[in-house]
Amino acid sequence: MSNTSISLWTLTAAQLRDQVASTAPTPGGGSVSIVAATLGVASIQKGVTVSLKNSAGNLPRRQVLLDLSSRASALIASLSELADADSLAFESYLKACALPRTTEDEKAFRRAAKEEELVRATRIPLEAATEMARGLEFAEAATRLVDPHVRSEVLTGGVLLRASIKSVLLSVDANLSGIADIAVRNALKLERDKLELAAGLP
Repeated sequence: MSNTSISLWTLTAAQLRDQVASTAPTPGGGSVSIVAATLGVASIQKGVTVSLKNSAGNLPRRQVLLDLSSRASALIASLSELADADSLAFESYLKACALPRTTEDEKAFRRAAKEEELVRATRIPLEAATEMARGLEFAEAATRLVDPHVRSEVLTGGVLLRASIKSVLLSVDANLSGIADIAVRNALKLERDKLELAAGLP
């Protein structure tokens, strides 16, 4: 997303595809992973929405489906925001890298700015992975509740979420080595490892 005022979600599918394939620094792997996860949740939402149409005769099941639908909608919204935030954070980091470094003061300011932006660019994919893990929780519940003919939609969403957690953590891995503050780096690494373990990733 070379133009920071443009949301990824305003692009056509073809424009997004071509932007990802281009030499532009954004959207990169983190944003791509979050977009994939968002579509995964949308696939789960489809299964739930279709099943709701046929749920009037079973009120307890309908209530759970309504709750799942609400949770899916909220997650779609938060992941959509995080996909844009990931691209914006990396662009901010690149701007910090381009700061002048002629004097010692300039060098110190540039180092501090780079560190701040790199930490932010690491926290966003971690937040996204946390949200994706929540999606896995209700994907499991939705699999048991949706109509059989749309169960594949929910299963597809779960597969995309699991793969997206694994792939978005690659962005975290790429950033960690560049963080100078050892305590901050170790804390982020610990959070990353917990997310990987909780998602049951190999």
